[in-house]
Amino acid sequence: MDPRPFVIFGWEHFLGLALSLGLGGVLVWTVRRSGSRGLDWAVRGALAAGCLASEVYMVIWWSWAGAPLQYLLPLHLCDISVVLAPIVLLTGSRLGYELLYFWGFGGAIQGLLTPNIAWGFPHIRCACCFLLHGLIVTGALYATVVMRQRPTPRSLLRAWLIANAYALCLIPVNFALDTNYMFLLRKPITPSLLDVMGPWPWYLVVADVFGLLVMSLCYLPFFLLDRMRRRRG
Repeated sequence: MDPRPFVIFGWEHFLGLALSLGLGGVLVWTVRRSGSRGLDWAVRGALAAGCLASEVYMVIWWSWAGAPLQYLLPLHLCDISVVLAPIVLLTGSRLGYELLYFWGFGGAIQGLLTPNIAWGFPHIRCACCFLLHGLIVTGALYATVVMRQRPTPRSLLRAWLIANAYALCLIPVNFALDTNYMFLLRKPITPSLLDVMGPWPWYLVVADVFGLLVMSLCYLPFFLLDRMRRRRG
């Protein structure tokens, strides 16, 4: 029997959002409230292992399903973020955190809202999509709330510029491999925000500006918090 098609904003979509974001939020809140260093490091290790295991499993699964090797390279921003998360969680890398925060919250949440999947639960592709993106968001939230790292205006600009430089490097890679990493050559076949951003190549410009706006919104809570502190001081 063929797997059921995934319905965006259907019941399983909302269930996936609730589980991937809700459970991550509860985990972060629990560790922050406990104040236990042992629990902190145990959770960091578990999240790091979960990120890497999920990414490796999906590559193996797609390979077993017959996907060509060039389509399995971890070159999407979310693939890089799921590798950055263990580095940040285990080492506290400052640059890694900056990229994880803005790419994670800015990109992975969009990946959860408009997932690039064709099949619904209980298909493994659907489950792993929500798991991977949920782990990215949880990792970024954990580093911010529990490890007490925070973004800055400079880190916002740095994350956006690095994303642009990376996209420019990916364009010849996509042409050479006949791939579409970061959807630079065409839109995904599943519904996404790119559908309302015009035809190629103009949607790339719109998406770039939109990305900067989303990153700015991700920084907004810290901007407002700093202003409140200055007024009180």
